[in-house]
Amino acid sequence: MMISSPIDALLRQQGIDGPFQMTSIRSGRNSLVVLLSNGTGEWIVKSYYSHSTDKRDRLAVEFGFLQFLNNEGVTGICRALGEDRASRSALYSFLPGSRPKVIRSEHIVQAANFIGEVNRFRGSSVGMQLPEAADACFSIADHIRLAENRISLLLRLAPASQIESEAHFFVKEQLQPLFIELNKRISNQIDPSEWSKQLSAEDRVLSPSDFGFHNTLEYNGSLFFVDFEYAGWDDPAKLICDFFCQPELPVSTSQGVQFMEELLLGLPNPFAMIERVKLLLPVHRLKWCCILLNEFRLEDRERRLHAGVESIGLLDKQLGKAKQYFDHHLAMLT
Repeated sequence: MMISSPIDALLRQQGIDGPFQMTSIRSGRNSLVVLLSNGTGEWIVKSYYSHSTDKRDRLAVEFGFLQFLNNEGVTGICRALGEDRASRSALYSFLPGSRPKVIRSEHIVQAANFIGEVNRFRGSSVGMQLPEAADACFSIADHIRLAENRISLLLRLAPASQIESEAHFFVKEQLQPLFIELNKRISNQIDPSEWSKQLSAEDRVLSPSDFGFHNTLEYNGSLFFVDFEYAGWDDPAKLICDFFCQPELPVSTSQGVQFMEELLLGLPNPFAMIERVKLLLPVHRLKWCCILLNEFRLEDRERRLHAGVESIGLLDKQLGKAKQYFDHHLAMLT
């Protein structure tokens, strides 16, 4: 592995000289992450994936969000040291630790406190100019469309193998009927005027998005938070639902409730937001079942391969995960 000229220039700007030892870190599923060390320190170089069908500028989003938090003195994150747009690469400070294996109550408190710290500065001029989060939702209709669109994208795929046919059957016969049922239930539970009503600016939050313990490192009892490629303004109900739903390092129901209660202490209209979460959680469970099938879409599979994810047996593995997730969280709703 060679250090590219743009990264070498970023290192020199920081007064960092080689020679370097380079180690690929396969912790992410969207970007190639490399650890650089030279005997006096360690740094992270992140190479961001780009595809013609993916319009989101992952580098700009993550680097800009981290710069904002760095400038406001938020702790528990890396420092954004430099970026090179041409090579879609960025240099970050190194964070110690490893992903927690067992989630405890103190982890939940730290996670909620971190979101609270991020939102201390949301009213600043820079904070107000930050973009919307990926797949941001500001109405009930937005949440519903998010799940509907993911199902539609999967159903549009033309199966070219046995495993793809199995996945198509699963989406058509299990996920789509459940979506239709959930859509009816929600329609019956809310006033029609609430369907497209936009969440007020006061009720929105700055969200890391894709927020969960799979994107944390623990060191001496403290958590560091990583991966802000999808960050921005969003509905706190979506942030909370995604925290409940994360399949990679899941939380229990009681831990999800604890996170919600801790987080909503610092936000307006907490009781209304709790009801919003209850209403929308099954929809986001369904969405996450679809996310587990992302690799069946070519552009998503290419992004995983860019990040160093093993390709052999990938589709079989993801379909198995999706079916297991459905059986555990959604089968009882059918």
